[in-house]
Amino acid sequence: MSLFDEKVISKEIEKTFKDFVAVKSNTGTELEKDAEKYLLDWLKEVEYFKNNPENFGAYLLEEDPLKRSVVWGLLKGKGKKTVILINHHDVVDSFDYGTLQEYAYDPDALAEKMKSVDITEEVKQDLESGKWYFGRGTSDMKAGAAIQLVLLKEYSKMEDFNGNLLVLSVPDEEFLSHGMRGSTGLLQELKDKFDLEYTICIDSEPHQREDENIGVLYEGSVGKIMPVIYVRGKKTHLGDIFQGLNPVALLSEIVARTDANPYFSDVVGDEVSPPPSWSFCRDNKECYDASIPESAGGYFSILTLTRTPKDILEQMEKVCNDAFDTVIERMNKNYAEFRKKGNKSEERLPWVANVKTFSAVYEEAVKTSGDKFIKDFDATVDKLKEEIVEGKINIPESTFVLIEKTLEYTHDKKPIVIIAFSPPFYPHVSNIDFKGLPETILNLSEEINRFTNENWNERYVKVNYFMGISDLSYVALNDSDEVIPYVGPNMPHWERMYSVPFEKMKELSIPIINIGPWGKDLHKFTERVYKTDLLERTPKILKHTIDYLLK
Repeated sequence: MSLFDEKVISKEIEKTFKDFVAVKSNTGTELEKDAEKYLLDWLKEVEYFKNNPENFGAYLLEEDPLKRSVVWGLLKGKGKKTVILINHHDVVDSFDYGTLQEYAYDPDALAEKMKSVDITEEVKQDLESGKWYFGRGTSDMKAGAAIQLVLLKEYSKMEDFNGNLLVLSVPDEEFLSHGMRGSTGLLQELKDKFDLEYTICIDSEPHQREDENIGVLYEGSVGKIMPVIYVRGKKTHLGDIFQGLNPVALLSEIVARTDANPYFSDVVGDEVSPPPSWSFCRDNKECYDASIPESAGGYFSILTLTRTPKDILEQMEKVCNDAFDTVIERMNKNYAEFRKKGNKSEERLPWVANVKTFSAVYEEAVKTSGDKFIKDFDATVDKLKEEIVEGKINIPESTFVLIEKTLEYTHDKKPIVIIAFSPPFYPHVSNIDFKGLPETILNLSEEINRFTNENWNERYVKVNYFMGISDLSYVALNDSDEVIPYVGPNMPHWERMYSVPFEKMKELSIPIINIGPWGKDLHKFTERVYKTDLLERTPKILKHTIDYLLK
């Protein structure tokens, strides 16, 4: 960093970091706007932005009940080449800190208080070493944000800056990524207004290490899709159980075939996406009575590296059909045994597998009931919007309500499994999927590794996918023909309460990399960031990367 005073930068990063961590910005709350105010006030104090007020601001997100904004600052230099630095300013809540919650946003005070708390040996060693900052948001991701801000300020002092540097700080990364999805519109506006050519988008999420001397660079981000499974059975009295079909039994069979099943893991080289995990699963009975439930439902997350929504739908249709057949066969076997005990002849139950996607059921409802259905469906969505804002129901669970509303307007009254999708949806993205990338991008990780080896004898490995899910998913879109036609039609909330700007993402098509500090225990009360990375190494790596790309 020959043009920069390293000690001054280190001190400024430390101050910005601690000040920013102190600003509570819990995701999905009004507190996120306090972070926006901090960022805008910070930019206003930078000399460059005092002289160029049109080069920074707050971009209000459309249809956001909390009226949140993306905060941005652009250093306009010579030429079109532009490096984008993104971070998010929301953090998860601090309830897990318990009696230490009041200190969660003060790394110095928290470090003292944690000495009297029961913690693991590894955490204790890190705490006693004095080499880590502990606290909510320290790692995820106000450390990365502070580094980006200070570098933007330092670059703004240079005369005849070659290229352009754009910093975006977005809200809502921890929930639905409303901030980054909305940023696609901002990026297009800035591109047109300032005549920019986006070279790369750099996130600064923290990385985690298996070896303390080996850092990680991510040239992509894992995808995430959330299937919702709704099962309608056949209600009956508990005294006549073979006259009905218990949806809990069928849903349980589907869960057993999917939860933690590596069949759903994608593989790219040595990288493997984690198998699915169910977040919710239950019957829909509201009170006790002597009958089996009429319906049940659940939802789970599938992480992807290569598979598309089209692939997921096809896989889930097969799983659900197979599960349906298994449950019917088991019921028939049990029914035969039951009748045999009463000296009765064997009979087959009437059930047959019946699995449909939400898009198919919706089309059937429109065909059957037309405008009457659409009007009722839209009114139900409006009511759900209010209930979601009031915290009476969450978005995935509200999907069950819309599925049931749709089924009301169809002729199919038999037991059925409906496969739908719930927000959020994150497309997987990686530089390996881009064609015709310039040599500077293709060789970027190798160049960074050369730099870190030369300066600290520290190695950085390139990984194609960041498994923590990130906002990088929204700056490009691959396999659009297997994404666009399958997500929206099967997501009941699509373009009513949630959407993904697919066309804008296709147009932007920006290569990516994540360069962030070493962090540990994200979303835990032992969350922490490595001081050396925060104050020295990551800023130097990021600056070297910017110089390399804009040279």
